Amino acid sequence: MASFIHASDLHLDSPLQGLETYEGAPDIEEIRGATRQSLMNLVDFMLTEQVPLLVIVGDLYDGDWPDFSTGLFFAQQMQRLSAAGIHVAIVWGNHDAQNKMTKTLVMPEHVKIFPARKPETFVYNDIRMAVHGQSYATAETFQNLALDYPQPRAGMLNIGLLHCLISGSMGHLPYAPCTLDDLASKGYNYWALGHVHDYKVLRENPSIIYPGCCQGRHIKETGPKGCVLVEEDNGVLSHEFIRLDSVQWMTVTADISAAETMGQVTDIFAQALEAQLAGTDGRLCCIRAILRGRTPVHGHLVIHPEELTANIRAVAADVSRQRGWVEKVRVETQSIVDLEDLAQSDTPQGELLRYLQELDSPADLEVDHTALKSKLAGSGIDFPMENDTDLLVGAKDILISMLTDTTDT
Repeated sequence: MASFIHASDLHLDSPLQGLETYEGAPDIEEIRGATRQSLMNLVDFMLTEQVPLLVIVGDLYDGDWPDFSTGLFFAQQMQRLSAAGIHVAIVWGNHDAQNKMTKTLVMPEHVKIFPARKPETFVYNDIRMAVHGQSYATAETFQNLALDYPQPRAGMLNIGLLHCLISGSMGHLPYAPCTLDDLASKGYNYWALGHVHDYKVLRENPSIIYPGCCQGRHIKETGPKGCVLVEEDNGVLSHEFIRLDSVQWMTVTADISAAETMGQVTDIFAQALEAQLAGTDGRLCCIRAILRGRTPVHGHLVIHPEELTANIRAVAADVSRQRGWVEKVRVETQSIVDLEDLAQSDTPQGELLRYLQELDSPADLEVDHTALKSKLAGSGIDFPMENDTDLLVGAKDILISMLTDTTDT
């Protein structure tokens, strides 16, 4: 049985984004070292399972390093594989092409890097595999590289390496764009793709797969991250996702419609968080909390964001046993008060609400506020600052929440 590992988009030493230190937060050094840990997990898996070939399909690095420590760390990990006789084949992607240091770093004996001038083939007779690939010469690589890839080698398991965007895919820059038909027509057994950071099986025969990134780096890269183990038995390929990440990003959404106090908000969030932590196997988790629902506590949450964030972070630390890091708390709730009815009422609150609902552009602020100020006099509702347009527009949601807040939490 032949086997190999398909990995891509390690973005080694790329900083994890959106995190801040706060009281009770997990050790930030563990998060900073997450991309390195994912590479060590990859090498450990290959050594344990004795997988003879690793292919890395672009964006191994994340642009230029501040020093050589990033490259030296990678070379050390590759030396572990080389010492065990494991082959490594690499193509550079758009991020690697920007890295000038990669051209001078010496790699171990069993590590081969595809050139950028044209596609080439590396033949591994000892494991009967032929690997085809081409590195990026520059980050701005927008031509269809797949069209010039060489013909498959007879009697070999043929693997194509391409850092690219498949036509129709969204959310990524169109580097080396191509179609599934472009790839399938080459006659390879397996296409190892890179660039898209989510695990995607695009086609089974031939197998065309994105393994996703090895370690999520921000809130848009949620869920398990890792590589793909591919095995061939009597000409039939099978593939399995192998998890490598040490830190998982997740979005936890809680419906707090029934909450009437801050304590009830945190209790409901704790239940939602606990359910999602069940599949993380004790990994450190970076969490975005999203609160939704029509609730009487809406006004208090909007008016007191610091209190809400502190409470959510405290309960996350408790539920996760200090393994949960709250990146952000987003309030997407609504008031139980009918704003249309309030806006139609002949009250100071209704007058202010009608005014706020009309603030769609800075031009709307160039009006005489004398009459409104007169009606608000003595009502306990202060008129917002009118000499700061950005502040006035930004305060709209808070002011509406103050008008409709009926809780005492």
